[in-house]
Amino acid sequence: AQAEQLKEMIKHVESANTYALQQSYDSYAQLGIAAMVKSDALAKKGELKTPITMAVENLFPESFGGHPDELIQLIEKSRARMVEKLTAEHKMSQEQAKKEAEEHIFATFDTAHCNMWFKYWKGDPRKTIDENKIEFDKWMLGRVEELAKKKIVGHLHLVDNYGFEDEHLAPGEGNAPV
Repeated sequence: AQAEQLKEMIKHVESANTYALQQSYDSYAQLGIAAMVKSDALAKKGELKTPITMAVENLFPESFGGHPDELIQLIEKSRARMVEKLTAEHKMSQEQAKKEAEEHIFATFDTAHCNMWFKYWKGDPRKTIDENKIEFDKWMLGRVEELAKKKIVGHLHLVDNYGFEDEHLAPGEGNAPV
C-alpha cells in the first residue's frame, strides 16, 4: 500500500527548477497579455506609437537566462504559454495569438553580459588567451545569429567589457565582439 502511495505521489512531484520555470513562463505570458491589452487600448485612442512589450534580459552567467540557449528557452516557452492563454481564455485564433506573442514578448540582449561567458570558456590549453578569445567570439556571434533568426531580441544593451566583470564600457573599449 505504501509503495502504491509513493508511486502516486511521484507522479505529482515536480522539482523546484521545473516549477520555477513553469511559473516564469506563466508570469511572462501574463505580462505579454497585459502589454497587448494596454497596446490595444492605446491604439483605439490613437495614442500608440509602438507596441508595449515585456523583455527578459540575459543577466550574468550565474543566473538562469544568462546563457543564450536559456534565453531562447525562456522567450519561446513564454510565447507558447501566451498562445495557450490567448486561444483558451481569449478565444483568439492560433495564428493571431502567435503573432501577438511574438509582438509582445522579447529579450533584452546585453552584449557585455554575454561576453562574461568568456570567464567560463573551456579554451584549448595549447592556444594563447587571444586565440581562445577568437574562438569564443565565433561562438558568441553564432549564438547572436541564432537569437536574431528566432526573433528573440527586441531590445539591445550595446556595452563592452573584458569578459570577466560587468564594466559597462562604451563599445570598443573592451573586448566584446561589438
